[in-house]
Amino acid sequence: MSEKGLQKHLNLRATFSLSIGPMLSSGIFLLPALVFSEIGPAAILVYLVAGLLLIPSLLSQAELATAMPRAGGTYYFLDRSLGALVGTVAGAGTWLALTFKSAFDLIGLGAYLVLFLSLPVKPVAVALCVLFAGISISGVKKVAQVQVLLVSIVLAMTTFFIVKGLFQIETAPFAPFFAGTSVSFLGAIGLVYVGFTGLTKVASVAEEIDDLERTIPLAMIFALGITTLLYILVMVVLVGVLDAATLSSTLVPMADAARQFLGPAGMTVMSITAIVAFIASANAGITAASRYPFAMARDNLAPALFKRLGRFHTPTSATVVTALLMIPFILILSPTSIAKLASAFQLMLFGMLNLAVIVMRESRIESYDPGFHARPYPWIQIIGILTSLILIPALGMLPVIASTVIVVLTLLWYILYVKKRVSRSSALLHVFERMGRAASPHLDHELRQILREKGLRKEDMFENSIIRADILHHYPGEAFDGLLAKASVALAGRTGISEMEILDALRASNRLGETPIGHHIALPHARVEGVTAHELTIIHSKDGLKIEGAEELVYALFVLIGPTKDPGQHLRFLAELANRAEGIDFSGDWRNAEDDSDIKEFFLRSGEVVEVELLNPELNGQKIRDLELHPDCLIAMIVRGGGMIVPHGQTRLMTGDMVTLVGEARAVQETGLRFTPSTSRH
Repeated sequence: MSEKGLQKHLNLRATFSLSIGPMLSSGIFLLPALVFSEIGPAAILVYLVAGLLLIPSLLSQAELATAMPRAGGTYYFLDRSLGALVGTVAGAGTWLALTFKSAFDLIGLGAYLVLFLSLPVKPVAVALCVLFAGISISGVKKVAQVQVLLVSIVLAMTTFFIVKGLFQIETAPFAPFFAGTSVSFLGAIGLVYVGFTGLTKVASVAEEIDDLERTIPLAMIFALGITTLLYILVMVVLVGVLDAATLSSTLVPMADAARQFLGPAGMTVMSITAIVAFIASANAGITAASRYPFAMARDNLAPALFKRLGRFHTPTSATVVTALLMIPFILILSPTSIAKLASAFQLMLFGMLNLAVIVMRESRIESYDPGFHARPYPWIQIIGILTSLILIPALGMLPVIASTVIVVLTLLWYILYVKKRVSRSSALLHVFERMGRAASPHLDHELRQILREKGLRKEDMFENSIIRADILHHYPGEAFDGLLAKASVALAGRTGISEMEILDALRASNRLGETPIGHHIALPHARVEGVTAHELTIIHSKDGLKIEGAEELVYALFVLIGPTKDPGQHLRFLAELANRAEGIDFSGDWRNAEDDSDIKEFFLRSGEVVEVELLNPELNGQKIRDLELHPDCLIAMIVRGGGMIVPHGQTRLMTGDMVTLVGEARAVQETGLRFTPSTSRH
């Protein structure tokens, strides 16, 4: 039985909020004083440079997240690319880094709360930790709903602060601009990385993001761009309105600056905004951090307790343990120590993520199919790796030593607990395979399953292939190879490729064991040089066919050929055929189907399929892209002069064309009337 999966609740707005929320807390309301004390007014430049240096890691992480959307994010990427040993280190390390960051936020929250309450700061932070853990357990959808509201408030108030403050700044505090050395400048850049951990949190909840191939890159790019701009402008205001002594020593810089030019009321408003920002960050932080032990437990890298989902389909045990781990951090560590430790480990992970992209690309695993590509490759990844190697030592010995201790402890955990429980391969072995070493097919199979879960992309035009498909029939006595030959003849007639070339490609693929078989279906397939679009032939069998390797009779063969240039799309087509086949009764309804259109209907989800003759002279010679068709209707096939045309945006229509329309019933009917008032059911 498969494990329960996480539900997809997060849209672009929610994902953006989960990403930017953690970056609107410490980076604005706590870190400026620490950075200024290290480097002076050049702290403004520190934030700019840090934001620019993060771009390679952002792009690499977006690529990995759209290819492998799994809870655990960074851990999962590094485990599958570099192996279980690195995955163990990365998973435990990222869990701790995010936990440090959340504890850091709660301490910052306490610093602002002390302006209003006479309660001890740290006990209040512990109580809030328990509260946020409860919200996280109740469901990520609730987390996202709360996050959107909190982020909206913080963005509005921070913008107000910047607009008012820019008119109050003085130029004198900006000189001298550099108050430190080049080493301290690099250390300051590394220090502010703790403010950018929201980028990691997006990958942590990738499994719960809807339309991830659009949502993840956009959410991360918007979050980084907006946050970096806000950091710079806030720093300009703080340097321009506060004296150096105050800014170097305070833990509530936004409150102090607001008092200067907005008065006591303004200080109160900005302090409340800071509290809201830290609440948003801690709220998202506990949720993201808990996904790491959850993902590791699913892979046997951690005890099974952590992978149990509660009544709200969230990892309850992992969330509880994460909260319990945060409490001692809150009670015993200082803000600066936590920030440097979290930044050092974050930098190390960013470096490994860039390396992971290189490994995944060089592995040449066809099922590695990201919806977003980090370019230019590999230069952008090399820059990301070098950034980490330079900035980590600049943070100082303490975070480096502490990170080393964490790495050693996780290595011991791997040796004592993980090694005897895990035997899967990584993409790194596929790189070695290219040099003569055998690799396990485990990762390829896992990535193919992810392809099935992600489904098609908008550009895939899967249903067009179904509409164009020839329907052939299996008769008693016909063998599997003979059916491939029949399908090759049909496919040759539609592609202009010789039937022998197609048949040879199908036979070669079958010999390599690449024909998926199961649940009464077989999917012979091949990528053939010269083919420009995916073409399908469906073979319908009433009596069933015995195929070597199949445990049951096969009642349907879906013979698919596609272009050689896009293996990812080819695998998505196969995955979608398998997905749609799962809902068909092949031993019953399928066997009894009589009409070819009924056979196609089993695989069509667009609703209406209508064939019309183009008689409207105003459309003669027009390109399809210029027609402004209804968004819920598409042209699936054109038959002209007895030949079939695969439609594209540049295809010109001609009077007399037989055009097949697919889509929502009303949209198809409206479009059909533009072609001719006379329509007939296909």
